[in-house]
Amino acid sequence: MNVHVLACDYDGTIADGGRCSTEIARALTRVRESGRKVLLVTGRMLPDLRAVCPDVDHLFDAVVAENGALLYFPESREAKVLGDPPEPALIEELRRRGVPFDVGSSIIATVEAYAEAALAAIRETGVERTLVFNKGALMLLPGGVTKGTGLEAALTVLALSPHNSIGIGDAENDHAFLAMSECAVAVADAIPALRERADYVTRAPGSRGVIEFIEEHLVNDLVELMPRLTRHRLILGESDDREPVTISPHATRLLIVGPSASGKSTLTGLLVERLVESGRSVLLIDPEGDYQTFAEIERVVVLGGSSERALPTPDELRQLLHQPRTSLVLNLSAMSRAEKVAYATKALSAVAFVRSTTGLPHWLILDEAHHIAPADGSPVVDLLRGGAESLCMITLAVTDLAPDVRVLPNVVAATELEAFAATVRTAAAGGTAPTLSGGPLAQGEIAIAWLGPEPRAWRFRLAKRRVQHRRHVRKYTEGELPPDRSFYFRGPAGALNLRAANLVRFVELAEGVDEQTWAWHLKQHDYSTWALQEIKDEGLATALKEVEDAGLEPAESRRRALDAIRARYAV
Repeated sequence: MNVHVLACDYDGTIADGGRCSTEIARALTRVRESGRKVLLVTGRMLPDLRAVCPDVDHLFDAVVAENGALLYFPESREAKVLGDPPEPALIEELRRRGVPFDVGSSIIATVEAYAEAALAAIRETGVERTLVFNKGALMLLPGGVTKGTGLEAALTVLALSPHNSIGIGDAENDHAFLAMSECAVAVADAIPALRERADYVTRAPGSRGVIEFIEEHLVNDLVELMPRLTRHRLILGESDDREPVTISPHATRLLIVGPSASGKSTLTGLLVERLVESGRSVLLIDPEGDYQTFAEIERVVVLGGSSERALPTPDELRQLLHQPRTSLVLNLSAMSRAEKVAYATKALSAVAFVRSTTGLPHWLILDEAHHIAPADGSPVVDLLRGGAESLCMITLAVTDLAPDVRVLPNVVAATELEAFAATVRTAAAGGTAPTLSGGPLAQGEIAIAWLGPEPRAWRFRLAKRRVQHRRHVRKYTEGELPPDRSFYFRGPAGALNLRAANLVRFVELAEGVDEQTWAWHLKQHDYSTWALQEIKDEGLATALKEVEDAGLEPAESRRRALDAIRARYAV
């Protein structure tokens, strides 16, 4: 199962006129009964939400309230405040300026007409509060608090990944949590900016659109929509005409073949790096101990081999696999061939169990796959068949694998044309087998084929790995830059005061600011200047300056700028 979380906005999304219909309640219950979690992500305060939605404790597994500042779990009735409480000085200043407002655990809520007075009060008191708009409503939130940060906190508690989630919304304040969802859905009557950036827009408005999506796509595990989720594709390199070569992180069954020392490990390493950078989890079974250096990659743990870190038992492995952002390498090099098969069988049984409940790990990678799924058969074969999650196998030749495993791939990559042709013919299993012309592959060149309804094949030059840089950029992606080094979205009239203390926050805010604000900073070269002076990344600064100088429309310039950031950092 690919989808394990449905995260919904309330007003205008599952609630029409402030209330949930019997039909939407029935649809949400059906989602929970399928084994998935349903999370509510709303700007409303919890007491107010209870008043308009009395069934809140029965419909949702978790509630992100106050636009990300409050987390509530109905089963335990536990509430956790994620933001600072409203500052007394700010409350007093708002009263002095005649601003009507309500106060929550962390949020201060008013209406859009008082935005100028609210911003003046923030400046006067010197507190760090962000203005967030929501179809006429205005929320004053602690700096760094969004629906996205609230949803991330909820998923962390539930040990689930945003890469197994769907987000559905309709308004300005939904940008942050839809952007972090693997599939971002806007209802038909959502604001234009949200519809433009969504992966899918429903035909019907409001709650009828949510019901439509659940019935047509969610219950089918997004099988038909997966090809549309192109913003998540993994870049492996580029072709001779400089076109990027990518693979989907969803439902990909990749087989890498080629002789020893021909570059298979380099391709595998790049794949692992791309997956980890994107926030996905990987389990790599390493029969020969070739990937010990992966311990240098952030959030990758290497166990087994001759190290003191022993291989985990199946029960221990199940616990480790429940960490959504942690990847594991299991080094089996100290075992005999029979022991490797026995251990891999137990490990893959643990993987199947955890995947059925969480979707983790996102990718299973089997190096030297012929060691554990040899041509004469193995118990592992039954565990590899079926399932929607992604799989990568690496071997010398397709004939070294068990017959039932040879036909599993829907993507084939090879470091040698002879091995490529043989593998594509075998994996196509009587279907159309795409071919490649030309001479032998050069060093660093890969042949790749996609099988299925639209078979195609390319040569491409493998991208360079960036492992050596990953240990130096975490403070810029997830850390906290001081206020004087942060980026501030203010706009031409200084009407905003949105602080980005890291690249994750910058991308979230950039997704949601209005086009006038985005274009104003673009024209002033503020983005490239910040990247150069504060992020200390000359390459990123150059890429952003190219976007700034290109004279593009705001929507296109925003897309290209954010793509440039995501190509370099895990945001």
